Amino acid sequence: MLFDMHRARSLIDALEIETNTKASMFKAFSCRVELSGDNIHFFNEPFTPVSLTGTHCSLRCKHCDSYYLRHMLDGSPGKLYPQATHLAKNGASGILLSGGSAPDGSVPTYEQADVIRKLKKDTGLKISAHTGIVNSKQAQILSSYLDMALVDILGDDDTIHDILGIDACVANYENSLEELSSAGIPLAPHIIVGLHDGKLNGEFRALEMVRKFFPEVVVIVVFIPTKGTSMEGTPPPRFEDVVKVITKAREMFDVPLSLSCVRPGGRYRSMLDRYAILSGIDRIAVPSKSAYSTAKELGLNVVEIPKMCCSYGVSL
Repeated sequence: MLFDMHRARSLIDALEIETNTKASMFKAFSCRVELSGDNIHFFNEPFTPVSLTGTHCSLRCKHCDSYYLRHMLDGSPGKLYPQATHLAKNGASGILLSGGSAPDGSVPTYEQADVIRKLKKDTGLKISAHTGIVNSKQAQILSSYLDMALVDILGDDDTIHDILGIDACVANYENSLEELSSAGIPLAPHIIVGLHDGKLNGEFRALEMVRKFFPEVVVIVVFIPTKGTSMEGTPPPRFEDVVKVITKAREMFDVPLSLSCVRPGGRYRSMLDRYAILSGIDRIAVPSKSAYSTAKELGLNVVEIPKMCCSYGVSL
């Protein structure tokens, strides 16, 4: 089946959402076709996350409460090098440095710098990192080994205070983008949809901040109600709200838009992937069966990118 723009309009019209939202979707999808043609890129093998703090986190964010650290490789002092070299020997092309937050909102991926530089030299692994809030000194350290900064950007002070529980504000996130950019680190900002109790609160402001710093890619993350946290009973954001963020991002940026592997699973994921493709997303990490079937319905050409994070250029 060849790509058919009329088919896209038909699929969008069949969705149970507002007429204005459908119009935004079709406009965004048309823009995506102009930028990317009929290719859509699927990344089935993201980089393995390695926590430089083990399971320790100084914060107890309502949406995570250290849950996700327990599912990362332990890269605490003395363990990072052997863990990462083992991944490299088994064919990994890169790793994602992560960990629990420090009290200032940074993720201490700027620690163990000598080990990370040696690791990069010895293995050739691409190094990405969740950075959190960073200052100038931290950004300069990161610039000596980072290939990509994966930085969550929040655009609402209440969300920062009430959900993350840190004494910071929106300006700290914008300053972090400035410091990382000034240090010459390529940026893959992450916009978290629905972090404030499953509702939109600052996502559009976050996009406006990101636009000032010429990102390599913009990544859309979707809040997951996580078992064992105080937000486990909070519903994920409405599909229409996620669509509004994606279509706005597509309107604002001519760089790739990626749907993160961090999004709810099950039926929600299947539906979300369909909405996202029809809204102008041109990359999906760990796509569902629905993503493949939707691409086929549209006549899009699925390009599989092996062993690579969705924040990187597809030619790598």
